[in-house]
Amino acid sequence: MKNNNTLGWGVITNEGVELWDAEPVFRGEKISKKDKLKLIFYPKKFLLYNGIIKAKRKAAKKRNLYKDPFRILDVGCGTGATIIDLKKLFGREAEVIGLDVVKIQLEIAKKKIKQHGIWPKLKWYDGSHLPFGNRAFDAIYTSDVLGHVKDVPAWLRELRNVIKPGGTLAMFSESKLGKHAYIRNYLMDRGLNTDPHAEFHISLYSKQELCELLDQAGFEIESICSSFWAKFLVHPDEFYPELQNQNKFFILKIINKILYNIKKKTHPYSTALAELYGLLEMVTIGRWVESQGYIVLAKRKMKK
Repeated sequence: MKNNNTLGWGVITNEGVELWDAEPVFRGEKISKKDKLKLIFYPKKFLLYNGIIKAKRKAAKKRNLYKDPFRILDVGCGTGATIIDLKKLFGREAEVIGLDVVKIQLEIAKKKIKQHGIWPKLKWYDGSHLPFGNRAFDAIYTSDVLGHVKDVPAWLRELRNVIKPGGTLAMFSESKLGKHAYIRNYLMDRGLNTDPHAEFHISLYSKQELCELLDQAGFEIESICSSFWAKFLVHPDEFYPELQNQNKFFILKIINKILYNIKKKTHPYSTALAELYGLLEMVTIGRWVESQGYIVLAKRKMKK
């Protein structure tokens, strides 16, 4: 696509709808090894996509994927960035379907996939009941969705039902602040919530609560890691609006402003470096840190 402009990430429309518009990682007609290397600058997608890639390789050993395609469902597909990536990654060996509750996002996604010359399927759903039969998919991808769901246990059971036994759930979930989110906890204890999407996050859980919910829904967690423990340093833009409007937190405000200006002036290099650091953090200390937001790879239990 020549036009790389998007409406924004977590932007509020005049109608009060939160939009999640991003470009796919893979923008060319074919994916080269160089293109795949770009994923290291998208740490959440790197881990989640690789979880699905591994699941697809296992499926390929058991059946001919050209005759019986590997089926992937993107729940909360937004404006289509991920379904475009996944379709380009797997081609004719995969059937990719995107679902979303926001119709305007699906309209944007239809235009976007047409521009990319690929044809994953798109459907609207009510946010509660997935319009598919049991055991319909080999894998589910869902990112930045759980925190917006009213009845999380029922929603997770819906996901479980449409995945085949042993099938993969690749999910990023927003969460409560963990014990290692030191700066955000410090600010929260003093009345300042620096979550830029706090208005829309209605279902936030701790790491332990999230693990328990997944287990009760019929999933076995294979890996779970926190995202961006050092967010105050690498993503100062997330803190900037709320923090700079305060009459207190003088030292933190100065540090935040310096970091914000450095990152702004050195973008995109500073942003790329921050994301690369984020990946390294996730695959090392991320499994032990409890910060805010978790990358989860799980599979449907065989007996549930």
